[in-house]
Amino acid sequence: MLGGYELEANIDRITTGLNVQDLLPMPFEQISGGEKTKIGLAKILLQDPDLLLLDEPTNHLDLQAVEWLGEFLNSYDGTVVVISHDRYFLDEVVSRIVDLEDGELAVYHTNFSGYVKEKEERLLREFQAYEEQQKKIKKMKEAIKRLREWANRANPPNEGLHKRAKNMERALQRMEKLNKPQWNRKKMQMALDSAERSGTDVIVMTDVRKKFGEKLLFDNVDLHIRYQDRVAIIGENGTGKSTLIQLMLGNLEPDQGEVHIGSNVKFGYLSQHVFHDTDSTQTVLDTFRDAISVTEGKARHILAKFLFYGEHVFRKVSQLSGGEKMRLRLAQLMHQDINTLVLDEPTNHLDIDSREVLEETLERFEGSLIAVSHDRYFLDRQFDYLYWIEGQRITKYLGNYSWAKKKRKEQLLEKQIKQPSSDKKTIKKEKEYRSIEDPSIWIERLEKQIEVLEAEIYAIELQMAATTQIDDLQKLQEQKETQEKERLKSYEKLLELENEGENG
Repeated sequence: MLGGYELEANIDRITTGLNVQDLLPMPFEQISGGEKTKIGLAKILLQDPDLLLLDEPTNHLDLQAVEWLGEFLNSYDGTVVVISHDRYFLDEVVSRIVDLEDGELAVYHTNFSGYVKEKEERLLREFQAYEEQQKKIKKMKEAIKRLREWANRANPPNEGLHKRAKNMERALQRMEKLNKPQWNRKKMQMALDSAERSGTDVIVMTDVRKKFGEKLLFDNVDLHIRYQDRVAIIGENGTGKSTLIQLMLGNLEPDQGEVHIGSNVKFGYLSQHVFHDTDSTQTVLDTFRDAISVTEGKARHILAKFLFYGEHVFRKVSQLSGGEKMRLRLAQLMHQDINTLVLDEPTNHLDIDSREVLEETLERFEGSLIAVSHDRYFLDRQFDYLYWIEGQRITKYLGNYSWAKKKRKEQLLEKQIKQPSSDKKTIKKEKEYRSIEDPSIWIERLEKQIEVLEAEIYAIELQMAATTQIDDLQKLQEQKETQEKERLKSYEKLLELENEGENG
């Protein structure tokens, strides 16, 4: 009744959604930081708490896992408080925004898109109120000045006018002064001028194959990126996105096929693991000047544009947050001689203002742009086409992420419709049972599933017995009928598997 029977099914549902099934047998200390984050998230979701506190939960998730998490949280019964800079995720998941700015909280009862509109309207109202008050204050000061002048000109001086001026001055002092709203806050200032243009062909891959150990990442890859193309690379974690980038940069060799880098291609590369191996004693200023040969004064002027002011330039790089490290690396990139930008998760750790500045800068960049990202807003805004890595194959889609996702669904549906009926039956069974190699495993799972459903039905019946509210009884009856249908389906699957086992 407390959900104990459901635990195995929930573990399977959540680990599949977050794509961490393969990690479960591994020692926890041997997996990466991002993988630890995903396992930690899975553990919290399994605990089914009343209150979920999530700090940047999408940072280490791939696109499919981000979308799954959004769906999971939408159907979650408890309260969810999330810190996130993922704009599509916020639109999908939240119904209220708490905006922390200048030590004050403002609440907006809407999602992210609504918040942007409402905040702009609020700032406009506050600015108008401030302007009106400033006009009123100016008029009162002028009136006080005139009254005193008139009082002093009179012979003898007019005490009544002096008194009126004094009263008006007191009223002005008692007035609650409005602060001027911060309309344009300090943001990064980025300018990215491309170097002398590259040749027409930037990167050409022909019949490329790459393995790591026994794991085949991709095979028969043909890829062609031309000058000024804007290309995204997407796929689940572990499918080889970063490996593909390393092949493009010439840092890895393919096991088969050719990778040709065009003439006069000057790469600028932003890794998702920025300054991972930097000397722990090195300062922001030293690290910047290692890459860009400028005087200390010029370096400090540039770094200020990336929000490193005053003494901040003498902070150790090892002490910076993920967002600060990303800003420092972007400062270096903006001042290098490049015509081809290669970005690996560039929006990770950046706040929304910084993401918007980056997006505006990239839109003005006249060179070629290649990026790996799971930020759907960024993918939709920046890229003309994308390569989707899936099942050791790379498919090209001539459109942004939302278009590619829709197109991919249509292609999968067409494939299912064209599939012969015998193949459809096999696919259905594989989807339901995953493997028929050992039916006894799935028989055992179905028996457990039936036990879970029967326990849930019993719990609903107990609730029905304890309530006298007609509306509640109707809802519980609907829940019971749904669970009974699921139980019937499970029984049918169980009988089908048992018959197959008897027939060999």
